[in-house]
Amino acid sequence: MRGLALLLGLLLLLPCDASAQPTPHRQSAAVLAHYPAIAGMKLDSPAFRTAEPSLTSQDAMQQFLAALTHDSSKAKVASLGRSTQGRDIPAVYLTAEGFDDPAAIRALNRPVIWLIGQQHGNEPAGGEAMLALASTLAKGELASLLSKITVVIVPRANVDGAANDKRVLASGADSNRDHLLLSQPEVRALHAAMKALPPDVVFDHHEFSVAWRWVEKFNGLQASDVMILEATNPSIPKPLSDIARNLYRPALEAAIHRQGLSSFDYVTTDPTPADKRVSLGGTAPGIARNTFGLRGAVSYLIETRGAGIGLEGYQRRVSTHFLLAKAVLEVSAADPAGLMKRLAAARAAVAADRSDLIVSHAEGEREVDLPLINAESGAPMPTPVRLIDSRDIRPVDVRPRPAGYLVLRAGADVAERLGLNDVRVREVATGSPQDVEAYRVTWTGSRKRREAINPDQSVRVTIEKKTMDVPAGTLFVPMDQPAAGIAAAALEPDSPGSYVGVGVIPMSTEEIEAPVYRLMDASDLTLRP
Repeated sequence: MRGLALLLGLLLLLPCDASAQPTPHRQSAAVLAHYPAIAGMKLDSPAFRTAEPSLTSQDAMQQFLAALTHDSSKAKVASLGRSTQGRDIPAVYLTAEGFDDPAAIRALNRPVIWLIGQQHGNEPAGGEAMLALASTLAKGELASLLSKITVVIVPRANVDGAANDKRVLASGADSNRDHLLLSQPEVRALHAAMKALPPDVVFDHHEFSVAWRWVEKFNGLQASDVMILEATNPSIPKPLSDIARNLYRPALEAAIHRQGLSSFDYVTTDPTPADKRVSLGGTAPGIARNTFGLRGAVSYLIETRGAGIGLEGYQRRVSTHFLLAKAVLEVSAADPAGLMKRLAAARAAVAADRSDLIVSHAEGEREVDLPLINAESGAPMPTPVRLIDSRDIRPVDVRPRPAGYLVLRAGADVAERLGLNDVRVREVATGSPQDVEAYRVTWTGSRKRREAINPDQSVRVTIEKKTMDVPAGTLFVPMDQPAAGIAAAALEPDSPGSYVGVGVIPMSTEEIEAPVYRLMDASDLTLRP
């Protein structure tokens, strides 16, 4: 059976750009001179209440949040759950009315902005900025925004990783790659809260590696203060991408450029020394920014220049996250009704979409100048590189969009996972014969894409038409819904990270027909309410 072992193997073997490095990189004085603290920035968070900033402990974070709720009626702290090692995962709900009940918050009919810090435990700046932002919203200059928007802040999504200064969860899995599979308790807890209070906008705050492969390959350090990227999976609705690129991105750029900060699109590079290409962040549906986009939210990744350099330039890094998050909230509050209208239209368009599905794709390449600096002198050294562009999608495997999917095995598990990603599922009420499309499966192994960000397609399929008796109780996943992209990513067996491919829907290697079927016409299907 392709089960837990394959699933964990895919999750655990995921080295990425900011994974643990052999030794921290210490920047030269000449380099550090390019990254001074931002003048005039007052950050109210535990790290900046002492003469020298330090990492904020779990206890210090919880004490800070407790004091915040004591001092402000606008902030309520809730627990998303417990981590693998038993630590509490707090979330801060911020409304003008001081609500923390999701139903009451939904009734306000305001845009819901989720801000997530420290999914990777050794990337602390985003998490610290989220604490400072919570304070400013609860009792500072941004409090007035709460009459127009609701804000939910998860300052530390990976509490075990933060406590141990590790990128990954205590299980060894990378939480940022688990948002489709939902195999880890910390990720499931986040999505359970999001199911209760669905996000309209999600910003995920990280830090990128300054040296490491950039020195190894190009003999330079990353120069940009921050790298930014929206959701890039090919099934992200175009109207959502338009909102991200045309409404939010200009505001983000303006906010940081006013402070003299520099930005670039988020890029990474393969560990192979001979491969000098760089890549925009990946398209895999299980990467957080892509999953949030597929479920219908405007979604962005924010990465500051920080992984692998300890606390060097920490005030600048935290301030950068703070300024960008502030810009997100101000843009969202500028025309909340208009934003909600645009989001509703984008989601309705997905539910009505009948275009073909892109199951696999290639990505275009182009030349760019990568902003690097000399590791000793700090002198600019823009470096021409070949960029693999995840915005430039070249479809490879395309097939007609079904009316929905029939799942004949592990239905309860599939329904729970999909439900946590806001996918609506039904059950067949009365058994009947149905014309379906069946997947004939060929196993190809668990190869990995460049950067090993996500598993490549571990199965290949051909599709055959057949008539089959569909028993009562069979899980039916309709495609006429806003989160249709999640359903297709999970249930097309040859999609990267699919439920068949990783063993959530179990198959033996001897089986040749997947227990998932495409239903092109669901009009004769009798479903339970």
